[in-house]
This record gives sequence, C-alpha cells and structure tokens, in this order.
Amino acid sequence: MGLFLYIDIDAFFASVEQSLNRRLQGRPVMVGGLKHERGVVACPSYEARARGVRTGTTLHEAAQLIPDGVFLKGDYHQYQHYSDRFYDILSSVTPDIDRVSQDEACLDIAGAVRRFGSPRTLALELQSSIYERLALSTSIGVGPSRVVAKIASECRKPMGLTIVDNDSLRDFMAAIPIKRLPGVGSVTGRILREMGIETAGQLAQVPETYLKRIFGINGLKIAAYSRGEDGIPFRDYRAIRTVSRETGFAEDITDKKILLSHFYYLLERASAKLRRLNRKAATVRIKFRYADFETIEGTSPLSPPSHDETAIFPRVEMMFERLFCRRLGIRLVGVTLANLKGYADNETLIKDRSERGRNLLRGLDAARRKSGFFSLMTGRTLALAERYQRGDTGYVLRTPGLSQ
Repeated sequence: MGLFLYIDIDAFFASVEQSLNRRLQGRPVMVGGLKHERGVVACPSYEARARGVRTGTTLHEAAQLIPDGVFLKGDYHQYQHYSDRFYDILSSVTPDIDRVSQDEACLDIAGAVRRFGSPRTLALELQSSIYERLALSTSIGVGPSRVVAKIASECRKPMGLTIVDNDSLRDFMAAIPIKRLPGVGSVTGRILREMGIETAGQLAQVPETYLKRIFGINGLKIAAYSRGEDGIPFRDYRAIRTVSRETGFAEDITDKKILLSHFYYLLERASAKLRRLNRKAATVRIKFRYADFETIEGTSPLSPPSHDETAIFPRVEMMFERLFCRRLGIRLVGVTLANLKGYADNETLIKDRSERGRNLLRGLDAARRKSGFFSLMTGRTLALAERYQRGDTGYVLRTPGLSQ
C-alpha cells in the first residue's frame, strides 16, 4: 500500500461566501436562492446545519427554521476561482493529484512526505496554508489507500484531521458503516442489511465469490473497499459519467420559444464541457417541471455519439415538442448528456465534413476562452438577453446547474 491524503473543503459554497464577506463568518449562510424564492438550499454553512438545514432543504422551509439566516444565490465563477487557487496550493505539495471535484482531491503523498517529516505535519501545514490564504477550512484524511483516506476525511468535520496507518487499518475499517463505502448505494445497502451486514468489518468476512454472485463486478469492488483496499483506481467510482446542466425560473414560463432557448443554452454549456473532457455522449436526456411540480423526462440515443450542440439539439427539440402537452407553465428545465464515450481526436489527411465540424467547434471554444462567451453568439439564445444579465462566462441564470 502507498500513502494518500484526501482533502475536502468544508461547506464549499457557503465557506467561499464567508471568505468573501467576513461579516458572514459565524452566521448561518445558505447558498441556493433568496428566502422569498422557490427552490432548495444548495449548500448550508455549518452554522445553518447546526440549526437543521441540509442540502436540498427547500428555501421556504429553511427560512422558517432560520428566519435570521443569510440567503444567497451564489456565484459559480467565484467558486471556480477559489477552486483554482485551492488546486494551486495542492500542487505545491505534489503533482500527483486526483481531481475529484471543485472542492475535493486525493493526493499521492508517498514521495512528498519526507520533505515535511511526517504525514501529520504535511497535512497540518496544508490545512493551515489553505486557511491562511483562502480563509477556507478543510477536512483531511490520510491513509494507506485512496478509499481509506476518503473515509477518514469524513470522520471529523469541519477542520478535522484523521490519520490511519497500516497498524490501525483493520480496527478503523471494522467499525465503518457500510453506507460510507463507495459503491454501496440504497439498493446494495438494503440487501447487505437484510444479510445482517452493517459494518465494513462484517462485509470483509464475506467471501468475494459470494458477493460477486449477488452484485456482479460491484461485489468485488465493495469487498476490496471493506478491507481498505482500492481494488480499482479510486477515480473510477467517481468518474464523470454524465454532464448535466439545469436551471429553475423565478416565474413560470409557457412560451415554447423561450423554453427552447433555455434548452439550447444549457446544451451549449454541457457540450462545451464534454469537449474539454474529450468525451462524446451517446445519449441525451431532457427534463422539465410544471408549475404543479409534475416532472417530465425524455431520453434519446445519439448515433453517432456527439459533443456538438448543433447536432444534438434537434433531438432535444423533438423530445420537448412531443412531451410538452399541458397548458401549464414550466418552472425548471434541464439537459443531461450521458453514456459518455472517449474518442481519438486526431488530424486526418482528408478535410472531410466531420473534421471541418471539429475545427469549427475548436475555433468557437478558443474564441470564447480568449474573448468571452458573448464574443460568438447563436440566434437560438438571443431571447435570453432580455431576461438575464451577462456574466464573464455566460448568462447569469437564477439557479445555474453546477453538476458534472
């Protein structure tokens, strides 16, 4: 086994807001929307969590629980800026970094620990540096595998540090609830509990062949995790499998043209993300929610797989035209690109249509990186200009979809 450090910024969005405005420190901050708006809390500070607010609590309920709380819409671009600075600090420790999300990372510190003297000193200095430079608290776990480091990082929050070495590994894993193991979701957890298995230590006693017979390849994964072994590279179970963008509206919308403009804009942002990931989607899904909270979803295959919004949008439009059949306003729309495929984006000797298309997309992305999102616009999203302010990297939507 090696030596790994897993680090997680505590209550990331809310903590960034408290860092930007020191008067908010110590106060219950809830990011996701204003208290009079509809929607849910995307990230409560620990002060808000202590008073009963959780991620996903409705803004209305949160306002009742904490009438004196601070409600903020949030600023994705500020969060990304802090994330970039966070990763700059991590890079000063080691280049061997697995980027799990904006605010989580796993570092291989086997080659870096000698410079600091011990894993504890390294972790404490890293934690202190992030707090001093960004005013953000972090929770850290150190362990002989990635999965152990991840689990350890969740043991003490906020601003916690848990170190598990080879000698304490077995006792540490023995008491870990199975719900905290990667790959153990609600269905797998229910089956395991029906088998009388509540902890990782109990799961480690079950033969792998039996777990594979019940759960397939996932049975081998959770067997390894229960022993504190990665089994497969840690990033595999957190790998990006879909890219989603969604937004809610301050007022219900019935105008089909405006709704399709939103769909295209969200698809545009999701497709750009796919291109950065060197992925193409073989499936596109849409969803929208009526004013009475009925949620409609549609799915369409993409053949061949694509990361080009102009090629994908006709499928989105066709699904929406077919599914939007009530004379009722819509409060939320979303797009998901799924069933992602890797691809080799190599130059070819023949300048065929597909290569010209790739060159156009490269040019579009490059121009927007250099001169801003609005340097190149499509007529499909011009209708949004009257509804939203323009930010540095696009329209400032009411509730921007931040999911991968």
